[in-house]
Amino acid sequence: MAEVQLPPGSERPGYAIYSGPFERDAVLDYVMRYDGPEDADFPGCVPIPMTGEQFQDYDGGVEYWSREQAMAWVLREGGPDHENPGGHLPALLTRIAMERGSPIRCWGALRMVVVDRAGRPREAMHPDQSVYLRPEVWTPSGRETVIGRDSRPDVVLEVDHTTDVRQRKLGIYRRWRFPEVWVETPDAPSPSRPRGVVPGFTIYALEDDDYRTKPVSAALPGWKAHEIHRALNEPSSSPDTIGHLVRVGRELGDHDGTDPINDTQIAGYMRRAHGVGQRTGFARGREQGLAEGLASAAVGLLRLRGIGLSADAEQRLAATTATRETLLAAAAGCSTEADFWARLASEP
Repeated sequence: MAEVQLPPGSERPGYAIYSGPFERDAVLDYVMRYDGPEDADFPGCVPIPMTGEQFQDYDGGVEYWSREQAMAWVLREGGPDHENPGGHLPALLTRIAMERGSPIRCWGALRMVVVDRAGRPREAMHPDQSVYLRPEVWTPSGRETVIGRDSRPDVVLEVDHTTDVRQRKLGIYRRWRFPEVWVETPDAPSPSRPRGVVPGFTIYALEDDDYRTKPVSAALPGWKAHEIHRALNEPSSSPDTIGHLVRVGRELGDHDGTDPINDTQIAGYMRRAHGVGQRTGFARGREQGLAEGLASAAVGLLRLRGIGLSADAEQRLAATTATRETLLAAAAGCSTEADFWARLASEP
């Protein structure tokens, strides 16, 4: 996936000259009203002449900026359909992080910058999301990360709703040696979508200095491209998606030696669940009361984790003879309701 290089002074269309202040709202207002030519390298973007000094003062996002070309390219059409995948991804990764038992962090406004020896920006891009799987090792500070100095994200997400990163941006990511780039084109249609860009999800993994398309993520092992696309386009996570998130989180946890009990929220809920079961049982003074309390606690934990349950699940649980430890361990460790019952059945 080679990058198309443009020599300084190469011929370009005669763009309208932006003469307003380099402030986010003013630039976006200009972009929305722009009716001049587009750059074939950055479809769906408006080219705006921008010097290095202007770029450093600019508080908005850019698809790409080059000091050599003194030009920035700003997304023409944003809106909910473009913003939704990048906004939804952190929620999905939070569920994966809870299953793994350690945090994952996303930055949606992080500027990726290449600097010269004097520390001045030379080129820059804004991904739609930057994902750091192990923020305890390193996390960005401020509003930018410097290529070659700071740790690269484990994954960056680009949303091609009205753009096409294959034309230029993907080659820049390759040159910067980003390990994995996700490109999502939402199911929602757009009349401004470039020709050849169709709904779907593509995983680009860096191998032998070039990107190869992969059906499964390496950064989040086991998460398949079609599963990620579905998850990003669902109005709410389906049971299948929850199962995928649990599976991926568990695989990461197995690698790291962690599990849901290492997550503060789930661990706290399990402690409260123990207390609820005990108090209910003691208050009623009957074995049935304890069983019902434990059943309620297990159901609460399953629902917290997004595991879908059948209508009679709580009734079945109240009749189980499993110990408190077995019930809560199964509720914390299962990936589906069927897996939960299987774990209970496997206990002696």
